[in-house]
Amino acid sequence: MKSTELFPGVLFAVSWLSLPSFDLQTALIVTGVAFGVLCVCVFCPAWIFPVVAAAGASKIGVVIGLAVASCLIGAAAGLTRGYIGDIRHREQIDSIKRVSNQLEIRFERSTADPKRAADFQCTLVVYEETDLTSRQPTVTTRTTKISGANSDEFYGQVDQQMRKWLAKQVSGDSDGQPRRILIYMIPYPGEGIYERLKQMAEKSDVRRCVVNKIEGAWTSALPQ
Repeated sequence: MKSTELFPGVLFAVSWLSLPSFDLQTALIVTGVAFGVLCVCVFCPAWIFPVVAAAGASKIGVVIGLAVASCLIGAAAGLTRGYIGDIRHREQIDSIKRVSNQLEIRFERSTADPKRAADFQCTLVVYEETDLTSRQPTVTTRTTKISGANSDEFYGQVDQQMRKWLAKQVSGDSDGQPRRILIYMIPYPGEGIYERLKQMAEKSDVRRCVVNKIEGAWTSALPQ
């Protein structure tokens, strides 16, 4: 096949792939409604019949014309709804990407002093994405509680969970985004805790991490 014959086919394929999604259900509903409205507007008024007859148009021809017009209106509605759906889908994907590469560390409150954190206890929060190719991608929250008998056991467990999370591939990695770790300072964990956790994360040889201190209590990154 000559290149000149192949080019139009490639151009058509690229154009077809660039079209927005088509909402068939919306198209069918709008087509039916449009056909009903057009029929009412054309055939119900008694004064319209002489005009149709004078124009030499048959009733069957008018019906076919109305059907074609209704299909065009329905197709336009289906493409519009599909385009809006594509935009919302991309927004959902971007939102999921923003949180799926994020790990949050919150500390458990001490029973003796609610303003301070309990010794060697925290919770790791991650947001796990589901199938992003589906029309309704979702993200779920998974928590891991850490409780150590001493500082060595505590930091060892945190480091193990952190490495496990860093080793798991998420969609944001393909965009070159660094992993984010947020450490919440209310309740207050004590001097040096943030610095130690920050050092552990930044020295990781698995992926690049950005660590942020949040001077507040933990809240979910997902819309409530």
